[in-house]
Amino acid sequence: MPDENLLKLHQKTYLRILENSVGCRLFNSNIVRNKNTNEEYDVLDDGTFSCAFFVSGILTLFGQIDRMHSTVETVSKKLTEDPNWEEVSLNDIKPGDVLVWEKVTFKDGTSSDHNGFALNKNEAVSTSYIEKSVTRHHITFGVDKNNQPNRKITKIFRNKLLTS
Repeated sequence: MPDENLLKLHQKTYLRILENSVGCRLFNSNIVRNKNTNEEYDVLDDGTFSCAFFVSGILTLFGQIDRMHSTVETVSKKLTEDPNWEEVSLNDIKPGDVLVWEKVTFKDGTSSDHNGFALNKNEAVSTSYIEKSVTRHHITFGVDKNNQPNRKITKIFRNKLLTS
């Protein structure tokens, strides 16, 4: 039986879970089967493409998205359609906001956009395709020699129930 004297602090719990997620590999795999070939494979490539699965997994845990999703595009669409989420100005980052970074092309010719969470105005957490785990990093992955972001933020989503 719950203690009626205790009030759950959802926002503080949410932010602490984001901080505690660093080093986590929990969201690295999503195994699927091709119905035509019966072939099974990991669409996230053991963490190479796991950012959306991480973001939607945390949001699912807090009941703020319908289920886990494997693409940044789908997560962004779900947040855009949900009245509890709003897209906010790029200069208005607050802890807990969902960030979407620009699509970049890698040396092998593949390209990908990326998402994660703001911890504060200068830091974020997201999955690393190199480390294959959740990492804490600069909000724009650092800046170049001209003081321009290494990876620009293209969208910021805020949930009225989880962030302030």
